[in-house]
Amino acid sequence: MGKSKREFGEGPLYTITNYIFWFFMGNLYFLLLNIPLVFMLLVLLSNGTKAIPQGFTTIAIICCIPIAPAATALFSVMGKLIREKDINITKDFFKAYKTNFFQSLFFGALEIILICVLFIDIRFFISSGYPRMLTISIFVVMAFIFSMSLYVFPIISRFYLGWKDVLKTAAYYTIRKFNITLLCLSSFLIVGFIFFKISTFVLVFVSSIICFLIMYYQQKVLLEIEEKMKKNTDKVQI
Repeated sequence: MGKSKREFGEGPLYTITNYIFWFFMGNLYFLLLNIPLVFMLLVLLSNGTKAIPQGFTTIAIICCIPIAPAATALFSVMGKLIREKDINITKDFFKAYKTNFFQSLFFGALEIILICVLFIDIRFFISSGYPRMLTISIFVVMAFIFSMSLYVFPIISRFYLGWKDVLKTAAYYTIRKFNITLLCLSSFLIVGFIFFKISTFVLVFVSSIICFLIMYYQQKVLLEIEEKMKKNTDKVQI
């Protein structure tokens, strides 16, 4: 009897069902914590080909700020799922959200501000007829900032590090592990392609899938960071 229960609890169907549930709930919590942005996107989609309402862009940018804490919490639970093959999705998600809220909010707001400033610069350079290479270089800087964020939030979700240490570590691995950086960026492109070209059903899992893939790609990176911090075990989150 004990054996049959164990087989049922560890069977492939049971495992698949758990993963579907965890991915769905993680994505749901992510969306609930970003209701203003979801609402703005629905307005934009319903607007169709009409002109974007005045002030929409500014409001949309402000609505993007809560993404960082929610994404960090999702990175945390997906990372734990990869390591331990089991999570308490609600408890683990909101514990990570609360623990990393202020640090992730700061880095998220900083990223948005920098990208917005650079985007304004690009528009100015294009309208003023500046050399094309200058515009391309700013695009490269924007891409680097976004790529860094794909390390910043997983690092925050896993380790207790100072703000400067987070930035230095993220910048270092963005360049040193460029192949992993490309894999992380490709996650957005692939999942986005599936969503827009194949099936919108992926919307109910999209955030969880992207965070899971990024944490999967960065397993060795995070282990390497953990090895370097063995003498400072208080900086590693449980």
